[in-house]
Amino acid sequence: MTKRSLARLACAALLLAFCGALRADEANVSSPYEEKSLLASDGTLYVVRSGSATDLGIVGGNLAPTDKVIEWSARDQGGKVSQGLIPGSLNSDIKHNLDLAYDEPTGSLVVLWNEELTVLNVLRLGILKNGFWTVGNLLPNLGMAHAYNPQMLLSHQSVKFQDASGNPINGMRTLLSVIWWEEAEFAQARYAPIFLDEPTSDVQVYDLPATIGNSGPTPSGGHPVGSYMYPSLQLDGIGGSLLASFTDLSVNKQYVVRITYPADLGKPDSVTWQRRRIPVVGVASDNPIDNDIPVVISGVRTIIGASYHPTLVWTTDTAVGFTRFDGQAWSSARTIPLNDSMSLERALRLVQEMATRN
Repeated sequence: MTKRSLARLACAALLLAFCGALRADEANVSSPYEEKSLLASDGTLYVVRSGSATDLGIVGGNLAPTDKVIEWSARDQGGKVSQGLIPGSLNSDIKHNLDLAYDEPTGSLVVLWNEELTVLNVLRLGILKNGFWTVGNLLPNLGMAHAYNPQMLLSHQSVKFQDASGNPINGMRTLLSVIWWEEAEFAQARYAPIFLDEPTSDVQVYDLPATIGNSGPTPSGGHPVGSYMYPSLQLDGIGGSLLASFTDLSVNKQYVVRITYPADLGKPDSVTWQRRRIPVVGVASDNPIDNDIPVVISGVRTIIGASYHPTLVWTTDTAVGFTRFDGQAWSSARTIPLNDSMSLERALRLVQEMATRN
């Protein structure tokens, strides 16, 4: 890692720690306890907790009081409870920023978290399917990599393929997409597609700038961290396509790209079949980086409108703020003050509706 990369990483970390620029629902790294819940469509309630064995009240057996673990439990509609530790989560490393998703067609519970190692942190992904866990890392780049602001999104795609005899079959496949910002040798947005209908032990991770032909040094150039450290995903209609927004510091631009996958998968073991999980990425819009973003913000996200114009949205203690690119320039920062008649949820909904229309 270069001195410039180390300096930028240290500066970003200090800014994030000072102003709370990480998402509001992300716990502090030193937080001793974190809990997330999810209700599946069949009525099963999943609860996932991270912390020390003492924090979780499960000291005993092979668990020392200071061991850091992730515990899961599930209660179905009949009252049956299943629970345990996520495999591989028992160690001394702090785990935080839990995120959960559930895919009904494959019956998969997905747990994403940050794990703090000695000189870096990594994103780890656990998938519970048919009673068994598959756990792995979303591999970081070279250098003392740190992952920030991960986001998951589930989508479904109609596909056709052939069986071994060449008979056509129509089906549906489930895609779990993960996007995040990584500070390593280069500072950039990264993307990982996980197909839940297939074995998930081998996950390919893509540097998003490279998918559109960009590369090179990534100086922050004095841009506010809120303008580049929060890549986002959203669905592009009902066909299974995705829209990703991210900043590329190597060319000082903010991109909206469309991510699609082949719908004709061909016959197993054919060349077409081998390409079934490779994303096709096309640029929908490229914009200047917005520098009119306040420092003291949290919960930054991007909403992409029908014309592929992005709107950046953030929150403070007293307001919801936003700025929109109209195809020519970014607007000045605008706010909706929060009060008794304007809740946070209502303000966010209003901005969402405005941004989606434009």
